Amino acid sequence: MYQCPVCGYKGLEAPPYESSGSPSFEICPSCGTEFGYDDSETDHTTLRNTWIQSGAKWWDSSTPPPPNWNPYEQLKAAGLGGQ
Repeated sequence: MYQCPVCGYKGLEAPPYESSGSPSFEICPSCGTEFGYDDSETDHTTLRNTWIQSGAKWWDSSTPPPPNWNPYEQLKAAGLGGQ
């Protein structure tokens, strides 16, 4: 499993970017970032701040969040900040 560089979710099936620099186009179920699309013109810090400012809600309605999921603890554990 791979970690989202935007929200720190550690459940991505593929790395956001291959070693060649090619995006996976995977969508993070936690924050909703599509790698290669959403981050093509907006940096990860801005995407993260936008997600936090909008309430840091679980994005994917078809995939439930992990048990006891807390977006701010997820960010802290990933070294990305949090409240």
